[in-house]
Amino acid sequence: MAGMGGMDMSSNGLFTGTNEAVAHGFWYGIASVVGMLTLVRVFSAIQSRQRRRLTDKDPYRIPSRPNGMFSQAYATATATMRELAYPQPYYFTGKIAKYFSPIPVGRWLILAVYWIMVLVFLWSNTILKPKDPMYAYKWEKVGFRAGWVSMTQIPFIHLLSCKFNPISISTGISYERLNWLHRWAARTVFLTAIVHWSFFLREWWLADMIKLELQMMPMVKYGFGAFGVICWMILSGFGFFRAASYELFVAQHICAAAVLLWLLFSHVPVYARYNVWMSIGFVAFDWTVRIVWGVLQNTHLLGGPALRSPGYAAHLEPLAGDMVRLTIDDADFAWRAGQHVYLSIPRLRPFEVHPFTIANAAQHGDSRSLTLLIKAHSGFSKSLHRAAVRSAETSTTYRAFLSGPWGIPPDLLHYETVVLVACASGASFIMPILEDIMEKQGCIRNVTLHWIVRSEEHFAWCGELLTSLVRVKNAQCSKVSLQATVHVTQPVTRMPKVKDAEGVEPMVAVDSRSEDDSTTASVSTLEDEKAPLSREPRHAQPQQSVELKHSSRPTVGAMIRPPVEAALGETAVVVCGGLSITAQARNFVAAMSDERAVHKGTGAQGIFLFTETYGW
Repeated sequence: MAGMGGMDMSSNGLFTGTNEAVAHGFWYGIASVVGMLTLVRVFSAIQSRQRRRLTDKDPYRIPSRPNGMFSQAYATATATMRELAYPQPYYFTGKIAKYFSPIPVGRWLILAVYWIMVLVFLWSNTILKPKDPMYAYKWEKVGFRAGWVSMTQIPFIHLLSCKFNPISISTGISYERLNWLHRWAARTVFLTAIVHWSFFLREWWLADMIKLELQMMPMVKYGFGAFGVICWMILSGFGFFRAASYELFVAQHICAAAVLLWLLFSHVPVYARYNVWMSIGFVAFDWTVRIVWGVLQNTHLLGGPALRSPGYAAHLEPLAGDMVRLTIDDADFAWRAGQHVYLSIPRLRPFEVHPFTIANAAQHGDSRSLTLLIKAHSGFSKSLHRAAVRSAETSTTYRAFLSGPWGIPPDLLHYETVVLVACASGASFIMPILEDIMEKQGCIRNVTLHWIVRSEEHFAWCGELLTSLVRVKNAQCSKVSLQATVHVTQPVTRMPKVKDAEGVEPMVAVDSRSEDDSTTASVSTLEDEKAPLSREPRHAQPQQSVELKHSSRPTVGAMIRPPVEAALGETAVVVCGGLSITAQARNFVAAMSDERAVHKGTGAQGIFLFTETYGW
C-alpha cells in the first residue's frame, strides 16, 4: 500500500525521475513558445521603427512594401499564416447559442499544438507490455503520469489568469487576449485528471479495495475533492453564467481557486507541492503589483499636484440609447489608445470593479481628460445610468477609483492604410485609435472609418470628437486622407444636433437614398463583394466631411474591400463589435487575402486584422 501514497510511488520512486523530467519538459515547451513570440515582437518593433524612419526621410515613400528577398519572404510567410489563422467559419448569434460558437481557426491550431504536447507527455513510455518486468504496475504508471501532467498545468492556468504576467510582458499579447487559453487549459486539466483517477480506480476495483483506499489514504479524498472543484469552476465559467452575473462569477471563482490549491496541497506529495507554490507565487505577484500600483495611482503619489484627495472626480452625463459618458478632468497618468481601466465608484456600488475602454486618446501635459462611454445593461452600468440622470439635474460629481491602464493595443502607425469599423458602443475603442492616428500619423496615408449605429441620436456619443478630427485635419492640411461614414440603420427622424468644442455645428453630409430600417446583420461573402481586381492601386481621395448614411447595415466586404484594393502598402483592419461582425471580418479578410494572392507575386499588399469584441 505504500506505493499508493501520492502522485508517485513514495516508497521506491520507480516513476519519479521520469515524471519530473516530463514536468520540466512541459515548461521548456511553454518557454520555447514564449521565446519565439518574443522574437516576433522584437522583429515587428524593429520593422515598425524602420518604416517610420524611412517615412521621415522620404514622405512619398511606401516603406510597408517589401523591399528585398528577406522582407519579401517574411511578408509571404506572414500573409500565409494570416490566411490560415484568421477564419472563423462557424459562429452563432442566438442569446444562448452564441456561447457555443467555435473559436477561430488560429486558436484551434494553437490548441492542437498544446494538446499534442500534453498527449506526448501523457502517453510516452507509459503503456507497459505483458513481458515487461514492471507490468504489475501498468495501471499505476499511467495514473501517476496523468497526475504529474495534470498538476504541472495548474501553475500555467494561474499564470494565464494574471493581469500582470511575464507572458504578456514578453510577447506583447494583452492578458485579456489570453483568457480563452486559460479556460481551455483548465478544460484540458479536467480531462487529464480523469485519466489520473480513473486508472487508479480501475486498479482498486480489480483488487476489491476501493473502500480500503478511501479509509487508509486521506489524500485520495482530497484528490476527488479537487476534481470536484475543477468541475465546478469549468461549469460556472461558461460564458452564459459569466455574463449573467459577472461580479458573482469573479467572487466565487477566486474562492474556488483558493480551495482548489488547498486541496491539491493536501493531495500531492511534498516533492510535487512546488506546483502549488508556483501558482500562489504567480497570483501573489500579480495582486501585489496591482494593489501597489492602484494605491500609488489613486493617492497620486506617482504624479499630479500635492495634497490631492484620493481618487478622481467623475462627471456623469446621460446620452441617448441608455449610454453614459463618464469624464475625469484631472487624470494624472498617460495611456495608449485602445487601453482600458477598471472603474470603482464606492458611493454607487461598493466592492465592485468593472473594466471599461478609455474612449479618448491621451492629451499632452500633466493633467488629462479621460472619458469612458458605458452602455447601461444591468448592475453597475445600470446604477451609473441612473446616477447620470440624477446628475444632469443636480450637477453631482462622484469619487471614482481607477486601476490601469491595462491592455496592449495594436501599433498601427507603420501601415499605409487603416480601416476602422465599429458597431455602436464599439466606437469607444475605435475613436481613440483614430484620434491617435490623426495626431501622430506615422506612415499612414489613408484612413477609412465606418461606424454603424441604430439611431442618428447615437451620433452624439462620439460625433463631437469625429467632426473635430475632420475639422482639424482640414485646417492643418494633414497628409492623411480621412473618409468617415456613419451608417444609421433605423429610419430618419431628425438630424443630430452636436457641436464641437468650439460650439460649431459639425460638417455632416447626409445620404438618404435608402431608408431601409433593417437591423439584421448582412452575411458578407466574397462572391457578394466581387469587383475587378486592381493590381495598380490608387490613392484614396481626401474626404471633406463626415458622411451620414441611412440604410441597412453595410456588409463587411463593402466596408473593407475598397480601401484595401486602393492601398499602395500594407493595410491594417481594426473591427470592434459583436461576435457576428468580427467573425465576418475574419472570414472576409482571410478569403480576400487568398483571392488577391497577397505577397505571392501579384503585387497585392498585406492585410493585418485586429478584432475586439464586447466583453471577454
